[in-house]
Amino acid sequence: MAMVMEREREKRGLAKKDMARLCEITNPYYFGILNGTANPSLQVITRISTNLKVPLQELMMGVKSSDN
Repeated sequence: MAMVMEREREKRGLAKKDMARLCEITNPYYFGILNGTANPSLQVITRISTNLKVPLQELMMGVKSSDN
């Protein structure tokens, strides 16, 4: 999940604090997700997926869904 979030942040050219705001989470929580110390709930994961416009499966598994 952290890998996808960082990829999307870089693609958008956002600072980490701006990415946290976009995902509707606090800065410390965002950094916790990145370093593996946070354990986001399904509600938070869904909100991140929706706000980033990234499919939930892609966010969780780190791979893009095939368009076939």
